[in-house]
Amino acid sequence: MNRRGWQRTAILVAILVGAAGLRLYGILWDGGYLFHPDERQVMLVADGLRLPWPVPWRALLTPSSPWNPRFFSYGSLPIYLLRVCANLAGFIWPKVRTLESSFWVGRILSVAFDLGTIYVTYLLGRRLYREAVGLLAAALVGLTVLHIQLAHFYVVDPPLAFFVTLTILLAVRAAQRPRLANCWPLGAAWGCALATKVSAAPLAVPIALAWLLGTGRPYPSAEGERRALSPQRSAAGFWLTALVAVAVFLFLEPYALIDHKTFLTDVVGESMMASGRIDAPYTRQYIGTLPYLYLIWQTVVWGMGIPLGVAGFAGFLAAIAQGIRRVCKKQASLVAGEFVPLGWGLTYFGLIGSLHAKFLRYMLPLTPLLCLWAAWLLVQGASWRGRLWRRGLGYAAMGVVSGGALFYALAYMNVYRQPHPWIQATAWLCKNLPPRSRIMVEHWDDPLPLYQGTGELECYGRHYFMEFPAYEPDDQGKLDTLLMMLRANDYIILASNRLYNTIPRLPERYPLTSRYYQALLGEELGFELIHYDAVYPSLFGVDLVDDTFSDPPLPQPKLLREGEAHRRKIILGRADESFTVYDHPKVLVFKKREFLDREGFRQRLGPVTENLPGKKEEQLLR
Repeated sequence: MNRRGWQRTAILVAILVGAAGLRLYGILWDGGYLFHPDERQVMLVADGLRLPWPVPWRALLTPSSPWNPRFFSYGSLPIYLLRVCANLAGFIWPKVRTLESSFWVGRILSVAFDLGTIYVTYLLGRRLYREAVGLLAAALVGLTVLHIQLAHFYVVDPPLAFFVTLTILLAVRAAQRPRLANCWPLGAAWGCALATKVSAAPLAVPIALAWLLGTGRPYPSAEGERRALSPQRSAAGFWLTALVAVAVFLFLEPYALIDHKTFLTDVVGESMMASGRIDAPYTRQYIGTLPYLYLIWQTVVWGMGIPLGVAGFAGFLAAIAQGIRRVCKKQASLVAGEFVPLGWGLTYFGLIGSLHAKFLRYMLPLTPLLCLWAAWLLVQGASWRGRLWRRGLGYAAMGVVSGGALFYALAYMNVYRQPHPWIQATAWLCKNLPPRSRIMVEHWDDPLPLYQGTGELECYGRHYFMEFPAYEPDDQGKLDTLLMMLRANDYIILASNRLYNTIPRLPERYPLTSRYYQALLGEELGFELIHYDAVYPSLFGVDLVDDTFSDPPLPQPKLLREGEAHRRKIILGRADESFTVYDHPKVLVFKKREFLDREGFRQRLGPVTENLPGKKEEQLLR
């Protein structure tokens, strides 16, 4: 390796080390309470897997097998990988075999997969463009906050992004150097992606495109001659790749076939949830959101940061435009590999952007390519020939994008620099709430103080709790329940903005509950905000604030309004709920200051309490 090669290797190693530091920093900030519901579910399923000795081989081939996860909303590969790695690590540290501590192993795996994605992105950039593009793309993925955030949990998204990016790299190689031997690694990567999450099925499009673009290109034959790949061999290459993928998928997720009823039920259920055909409470936040534009906005502002996000989508559009030009000029065969990631980008974003459920994490299999296209566009700009000012403009753009991504990534470390807001809130509640307090909490959210708290956080059992069913239909029965709870409880705790940022956006469906949140946050119900915990990305004293009171428009309680007024902040608007509630939710604690009777509360809620349908009427209306 020459001197230049050593320099490039050193830069790549520095990128990977820096990225690892960002992902490992504060990885236990949540105390291992598993606040992310997907991480919690994966841990529970993995903990339930047992392989008795001697191995009951016949039982393993039945749905009642002890290794059947009986859960297929996500693939089995991440579950089995966690169980096996936790057991192996248990020989050194027995504690990590348990549910309470196996998250250590899971999160290290997440970090490793994400670092793998960074390295594969570098290889992809180098193969498609040049070394500088690969290095810059790797650095940009390393600084992408969505990757940093999800690497702090053991969820399926980091391994999915890795296997998808690896599949794209191998498909590019198959398009550039077509030969049937490519079927094996390409099919294996695709099969691993499918065994991580079946949403990797659309990889069929870029894979088919790779074999199609390879048609007519020369390949080395067994006799050492270079022959053109025939259409028949190209088709055979695709189907052999698909066959390998299915075989790998069934090897890694065998109970998709053995317990096919549960598999189909879970997969169809997830599909119906994502498409909106199932009215799940946690997807009602997306009612009224714009297809494609919502995900673009959330990715640009929160997932990647504005400079990098804008550059990523600008690069995506530039790559599409360049592809169209080359097709028109019949130059597609000369740069066959560049069309493969475009095939994935257009197919995948075309699908997820149209879904009802637009969770920001759905973008993770696409963000490495957005970083790649951003790097390609920036390096092109810095390489402009001609007047010096053009190259200067290109380098300035590269500095703005890279510096903006670095600023946002370092600012996000503030989230992990301190305990999780629910831990902070629980510590305050345990210290300040008198014993036997009556607390009103919300369903579909975590109750505070933490019920699984230990040590100084162990005070859940000292109090009485009532759970307000806010997502239930607004009818007379719900009004009676709400009035009873307002009278009976001393405190109301909103653990996050999950419900109050969703329900008031649906006033026709929830007239009563919308008015309740308006009145509670406006401190009209005799309850006053006495404490709140808010954590934001922050650097150099500047906070990047997500606004939970503008969409829908809601009043800010006095304490929150006064406390937030002292911040040096940049308000970036509404953030996707799934981006904030798992690692930096905003906690609001209200205390009853005014004691009202039933009629008093009803008057404060206003005319909306009149003419509500009865329970049977509401069921008929639905």
